[in-house]
Amino acid sequence: MDPIAPLIPLWFGLLIMGLLLSTVIAYPIAALFMTRPIQRTLRQTNEDYLSDWIIKPFRTGFYAMAVLIPFARWRNDKNQHLIDVLVPVRRVATPIHWWLALWLEVSMCAMVLLLFLALGLEFVGVWSLGDR
Repeated sequence: MDPIAPLIPLWFGLLIMGLLLSTVIAYPIAALFMTRPIQRTLRQTNEDYLSDWIIKPFRTGFYAMAVLIPFARWRNDKNQHLIDVLVPVRRVATPIHWWLALWLEVSMCAMVLLLFLALGLEFVGVWSLGDR
């Protein structure tokens, strides 16, 4: 029996729990210090269309994506109304907003990708996450 085999689920579980904890901490911080100031600034100029479209628990994730991803590059005639909503969010974002958005998105995406990796490896039979 390989002595390292029982440790693989332990380090993987600790990594997943660390990313979960990072996401749980990053989400309210990003909501308070990124989403609310951007909404406040955009409401003063009547450009806060994103808040009308997205329900409350998912707003911070969408604002984080709008801050991080340069959607204006993908603008064409078919998606012009979608891109025009996201451009003001990126325009009013500060470097602090960018770092908060990066923290939130990296911790969420890494956690989800590692969970899918574990499920995929278990499905293929390469790695078993359960008891042996």
